[in-house]
Amino acid sequence: MKDRIYQLMKQQGMSQKQFANELCVGEATLSSIFTGRTRPTTNIISNIHERFPEVSIPWLMFGEGDMYAGETVSEHLLTTSSDVNDVPPAADLFSEMRSQEPISTPTSVPPTMPLMRETIKYVDKPQRKITEIRVFFDDGTYETFSA
Repeated sequence: MKDRIYQLMKQQGMSQKQFANELCVGEATLSSIFTGRTRPTTNIISNIHERFPEVSIPWLMFGEGDMYAGETVSEHLLTTSSDVNDVPPAADLFSEMRSQEPISTPTSVPPTMPLMRETIKYVDKPQRKITEIRVFFDDGTYETFSA
């Protein structure tokens, strides 16, 4: 998903700072997503959808279908770009899209492992017993209780 968010940012012609401002998130948050340290939260996906409603959510989240709902990338560029110089070369867009790794779906779900708790018992040490308890009071006195 981080690659598709990055692709959207580049396709919009924005710097990382501009894109972070558009999404109302910090630059560090966006940076950590792009480097793979953190995963995008639902708030970030929601902010992308609010700011760019034409972006297909299935494409953004799962890589399914086209970037823009109901139209191709070139159609979107022609309808949203007011200046021809703003449109990146189609070869750059399509080569970037081809470089994306295909999404693979698992064929089977691995069984979950039962939660195991390890208990350590010290058999070579004798069990300890309480012989005395002291309670200290705030006036400086204390009481001792012996077994």
